[in-house]
Amino acid sequence: MVGRMAQGQDGSPPRNVTRRWALGAAAAGAGFVLFGRGSGPRRPHRGTRTAHAAPQPRPVLPARPGLVEAENALPGDAGWQLGPKVSSDAVGQIKGYAAEAAVPVGGRVRLKVSVDTDQPFGVEVYRLGHYGGAGGRLVAKAEGVPGVRQAPARLDADDGTVVCDWADSWETEVPTSWTGGAYTAVLTNADGFRNHVPFTVTEPEREGDFLVVLPVTTYQAYNEYPMDGATGRSLYYGQDPATRKSNARLKARVVSFDRPYAGGGLPQLFDLDHAFVRWAESRGYDLVYATSVDLHAGRVDPTRYKALVFPGHDEYWSQEMRSHVERASAAGVGLVFLTANNIYWHVRVEPSASGVPHRLVRCHKDARSGSDRAAPGPTVRWRDLHLPEQGLLGVQYVSVVKGEHPLVVRESGHWFWSGTGLADGDALPGLVWGEADRRFDGLAEPRGTEAVFLSRSAYVDGHGRDQTQESSLYRAAGGGLVFTAGTFRWPQALGDPRFADPRVQRATANLFDRLRGA
Repeated sequence: MVGRMAQGQDGSPPRNVTRRWALGAAAAGAGFVLFGRGSGPRRPHRGTRTAHAAPQPRPVLPARPGLVEAENALPGDAGWQLGPKVSSDAVGQIKGYAAEAAVPVGGRVRLKVSVDTDQPFGVEVYRLGHYGGAGGRLVAKAEGVPGVRQAPARLDADDGTVVCDWADSWETEVPTSWTGGAYTAVLTNADGFRNHVPFTVTEPEREGDFLVVLPVTTYQAYNEYPMDGATGRSLYYGQDPATRKSNARLKARVVSFDRPYAGGGLPQLFDLDHAFVRWAESRGYDLVYATSVDLHAGRVDPTRYKALVFPGHDEYWSQEMRSHVERASAAGVGLVFLTANNIYWHVRVEPSASGVPHRLVRCHKDARSGSDRAAPGPTVRWRDLHLPEQGLLGVQYVSVVKGEHPLVVRESGHWFWSGTGLADGDALPGLVWGEADRRFDGLAEPRGTEAVFLSRSAYVDGHGRDQTQESSLYRAAGGGLVFTAGTFRWPQALGDPRFADPRVQRATANLFDRLRGA
């Protein structure tokens, strides 16, 4: 993309209440409760200076087809929504980030939190899913956590990288009772201001039908924290002290995971991923979760699943990510891309200045940059590297969409549209929105069979020009199906109550059933 998009307990008593934390000689403490199907030990926050336990071995988990369905049968809780008192980047009433974007079951979630004045704060951890429409479930809660004002964000003048060198504030083990998935820790300060800290719980050794990959490299590309009128940087904009506004000339070339997300704390366009998760978990699909960094680092074996699902906007890909996905496709694994503008920018994922792996995302977007020629090549568009994304996706990015436009159905006799009642030329209103893809003539096309365009839709781009959107499906040479929706609205039509369309839901269910052999 070339600019920034607008973002649109079980009810039984707790099964374990751990001892209260002590801070020095003070009586103030932080109570901690785990909710749901069990609990695990808790270690005090860093303020107590207790010794670190030995790393937990990664558990080996068998396939558990009913796990997600059983999880979503538990009562939900809408408390993950922040309400009116949202912490701002400029004041920093309470902000935080996770030390790792993803934590395996048996690992430890560590949060780094800063408050505007020294004060206790609370943490509520939610797993996000369907849960009867609530959208989340409270799995753990801590109160009275000692909070301090940490160092201000540090800006690197050369690459525009913003880093928050913050100490750990709170941590907990991820017990085996926590089902893998998308999680958020909701922070609340003494004055009631709230903020999100998202993270993913992974089960890298568990087999399942679908591996859901959350696009954290793209999340960071769009993260302009802190939007304080002075310091924030993303790969698109920088905060201009002269105007106190965003300026494209000040964009970063390297962004860091060592900082909160701007605003409410959830990444830009995270609602696309959450919409898919709500729908897929409501249907009880056998899902295993990972992030784009897990895919990059080889922490998951993508050939173990029937299909890889990329539910949200997944624009920034490393060579390692693409290689792992191409290897999976060659092995017969299906690929599902539910938005548009995927695999657009080539990036490198690098260690932090202190040597922690996979904490920086580099994308210069200019092949002339002399400092950007390390292997595997300049961080420019994949199509500029003579590897156009449609060679894998079947279609590729065209433009931003101005407003919303109908998606026009083609090939209505195809099994994909079975049971939807749709005919060729029927229009699904508002489904072409955000950004759009189509097939480009003269560029490399995917190697495979059974290629079909399931939509062909006229729309107007951000410059007022007439354009065409296409949704693509083909069978790759390895035997797996590859589907690309070609529009941002598709996951919202699945699981966002504002846009849900039963015809899109049925068509996508047809695809998922075909992928898992149902």
